[in-house]
Amino acid sequence: MSVRRRTRLAVLAATAVLGATVPVLGGATSAWACGDDQPAAAASASASAPASVPASSPAPAAEPKPSVGVFDQDAGTITAGGAPVEFGVEVYNGGTETLKGIHPFPTFFNESGDLDGTLHAADLVLEVAHQGVWKTIALKPGCDPTLRGDYSFLDTDLAPGRATRFRFRLSVTSHSTAAQKQVDVRVGVQQPYQNHVQEHPHFTLPIVHPGAPTTPAPTATTKAPTTPAATPSAPSTPAQTPTARNTTAPVVVPAALTSSTTPSPTAVPVGAGNLASTGGGSSSTPMLIGGTALVLLGAGAVTFAARRRAVGHRG
Repeated sequence: MSVRRRTRLAVLAATAVLGATVPVLGGATSAWACGDDQPAAAASASASAPASVPASSPAPAAEPKPSVGVFDQDAGTITAGGAPVEFGVEVYNGGTETLKGIHPFPTFFNESGDLDGTLHAADLVLEVAHQGVWKTIALKPGCDPTLRGDYSFLDTDLAPGRATRFRFRLSVTSHSTAAQKQVDVRVGVQQPYQNHVQEHPHFTLPIVHPGAPTTPAPTATTKAPTTPAATPSAPSTPAQTPTARNTTAPVVVPAALTSSTTPSPTAVPVGAGNLASTGGGSSSTPMLIGGTALVLLGAGAVTFAARRRAVGHRG
């Protein structure tokens, strides 16, 4: 009995699974693919009535076609911490229907820099002339580093063949870095309930950093110490002059000593003073005569003593 019950339960379970999966396989996959049920219905309608496709093609031609342009933009550069740069934006309705709630959509980015040159919200100040005053628009990045603002308060209804103008001014703050070389401005238009932004005009403002010349200054200071390095070498030349004086002094001293040592070495200390005072020429002659006499007397005495000894030995 237990085996039969298990078999019945298995059959019932298989039947339930098949009953649940058959409706899903019939057409539920298109409804579950990220909300693609509307394109599936459109495909079935087009298959049943192919004439509807050419009927829908003229519809985009009747849609509003806004265009945007930039005017009064004559600045070649923008200075960090300096005066703002003004530019105008014109939105034109070239379609046949009124544009509801359309507004300009300028964006800002540095296309010449790397990650260090990315522009941040604190680096730029954007203002727009609104109701007779300049109103600051807060900038923020989107999904990419491009900066943009909330321009919905500029919404306007634009009739066919009509245009409206807006005036903006942009400033670069003083704390921007030298890596931020330029501001690329792209201007588009946006309408409510639309996720796309039409971008057309584009202009570039190179950023001038007044503090940038101070960065090469350290290189000049590093070269400057090399010139004082030559001045220490100059004192080395005066250091040689004392050595020259020392070399000349010993040369004079031996000349005096050699002239005094020829008469008698013992008279060098005393004779040097006497020669300086008396002239030395008159006193040296008697000394030579006396010395010679003493030598002769000594030699005679030695000879006499030798002869006496020889006579004594003979006797």
